[in-house]
Amino acid sequence: MPKHTQPQNRSNIPAGAMLSASPEKAMKQMIETIDTLRSVYIEENKALENVDTQAFMDIQGKKFEAATLYQKGIEEVLARKDEMRLVDTSLKRQLERMQADFSTLAHENKEALKRMQRTMNRLSDTIRSAAKDAVNKQQATSYGNSGRLNTTEKRVVTTGISETA
Repeated sequence: MPKHTQPQNRSNIPAGAMLSASPEKAMKQMIETIDTLRSVYIEENKALENVDTQAFMDIQGKKFEAATLYQKGIEEVLARKDEMRLVDTSLKRQLERMQADFSTLAHENKEALKRMQRTMNRLSDTIRSAAKDAVNKQQATSYGNSGRLNTTEKRVVTTGISETA
């Protein structure tokens, strides 16, 4: 009778698992997943650095996909932590180094996104201010308390902007 190479305790493997049943292979798959997400972050950081909005937008689908796989993989590794302790030490260290490097890259990405947000806020404020100035330079038409049209008074017109994501 042929011997199966599956781990003895399959109860640790979550339903719908994406990683291999072999702890060694599962760890290698996580290393590949981290590397993929790392590549996406590097690409996104370059797009942000170059203020390339189109490239940034094009990356978002890949980023979502890679981040989802990463999250599911990490959850699975944590659920199987007892098994993962049996993995070769050099492989565990490699994963820890990659995780640390990835964490640094993710922080850089977060800072780049914050810079982009601040830039977009300044641009939005500039546009809003220019629109208010343009309106205020023209004769503003307004109605008085009695409901009559006041054409001789110049009133400040306020503007607002509504943005939904």
